[in-house]
Amino acid sequence: MRHAKQMLASLSIGFGLLMFSAAAAPAAYAQDATATMPNAPGKDVTIRTCTKCHAITNITGQHKDSDGWTATITKMVGYGASASDDEFQQILDYVTKYYGVNPPPADAAGAAHAKIVVNKETAAQLTTDLGLTDAEAAAVVDYRTKNGDFKTIDDLKKVPSVDGKKFDAHSADLQFS
Repeated sequence: MRHAKQMLASLSIGFGLLMFSAAAAPAAYAQDATATMPNAPGKDVTIRTCTKCHAITNITGQHKDSDGWTATITKMVGYGASASDDEFQQILDYVTKYYGVNPPPADAAGAAHAKIVVNKETAAQLTTDLGLTDAEAAAVVDYRTKNGDFKTIDDLKKVPSVDGKKFDAHSADLQFS
């Protein structure tokens, strides 16, 4: 019984540290990417709302039409994202304009397209940024954990059960350092 209590205590501490590091990483990671986002109405509420749970590159690393962004916002609300209806509309307007399928040129947007840092992103971020399934994203993270950081897209394509074409579709956005 004594060993069970010790094991439970160490699991609780380990889980707490894991949750702390997972929560701290997106905030630090977001600071780098937010500088490249266009300064326009909706930027602040997008950063404030979306970086509570993940890096802003989950947004800046992809392009969707209004319906796609609406579906993503609806999914995030299902995961617990909270904001007013007006704030969600500001987010939708901002991401559709600057991270839509036909975004303004970088100089008009005031920023370059953010990179997908494949060696730092979580499975959830890879799912969003690369359009992977949850199982594929978990396989990428597992492979990275077992084999070390990816150095090239060819390394990334070695992940079993993930179609390399998904990586090719984002090759210009992938960053390995």
